[in-house]
Amino acid sequence: MVLTPSAKGAFLAGIGFWTLLWLGVAKLDEIAECLHLRKFLGTEKCLAWINRHRALSLLGTEAMNYGSHGIQPLGVSFAIGGSIVNIFVILFLLPIRSLLKRRSVKA
Repeated sequence: MVLTPSAKGAFLAGIGFWTLLWLGVAKLDEIAECLHLRKFLGTEKCLAWINRHRALSLLGTEAMNYGSHGIQPLGVSFAIGGSIVNIFVILFLLPIRSLLKRRSVKA
């Protein structure tokens, strides 16, 4: 497979887009406050649900990823970049965050 500049750019764009989306989830409390939805939305509630339902969360992000960009070469490059970020966040970052949070509560 030859990686063209367009494919590399799409890959990096996928990484950037999903990183920004996850950072938006981290700021969900501020967003909910601005929209007066504080009692319905919250960062902790959202991240706890994602951490409890990892497989479903990963499946949902991948369905959104490939569903919105299609199965074309640049769309797949974009989706692969997003998949890497989603796997890292859902399967590694959130469980580590949860573990550290539990340890700080016990101490």
